[in-house]
Amino acid sequence: MSPETGARLRLSLLLFVGILLQTTLVPDLRVAGVAPDLMLLLSVCAGLAGGAEMGGIVGFTAGLLADAFLQTTPLGLSALTFCLIGFSVGVLRRSVLHDGRVLASFVAMVGSTAGVLLFVLIGVVVGQSQLTALGARHIIETALLVGLMNGLLAVVVHRVVGWAAAGSIGVARTRADNSALTR
Repeated sequence: MSPETGARLRLSLLLFVGILLQTTLVPDLRVAGVAPDLMLLLSVCAGLAGGAEMGGIVGFTAGLLADAFLQTTPLGLSALTFCLIGFSVGVLRRSVLHDGRVLASFVAMVGSTAGVLLFVLIGVVVGQSQLTALGARHIIETALLVGLMNGLLAVVVHRVVGWAAAGSIGVARTRADNSALTR
């Protein structure tokens, strides 16, 4: 089995475990009525670990799984949102972000907050006005809480995604790009 095939299988398994946890355990981990979003977190961490291409692909797949199992919104809304967030994190990872101890947590916090806000924005554009029914303050509080919880979970999830992605082309490109930048 090639390293890329192994990485795809590990990422698929990780997405399966992620949706299983998101539908069973995570709803019980609420703070002020808000639960973390593991599928969004997986998208952010994939962008960090493997770059824009991997972030987009994992984001789309994670969003599609979330749409299929969790949402009452149109199929594809989470897929589009998570794809854009994962891709954006991957682009920023390559060009702007530098390694550090709190990088994964900080990026997960900001990326998840942006993901929730983008989800609502795109939802409203496609006619899902019920997403704004509770008001702007509630949306912002929810986004910040999801970002904070995902930021805390990112300490572990980022390492797991890095392990799962090891051997894929996206990770190899990112490592090559990083080593070229340090020369």
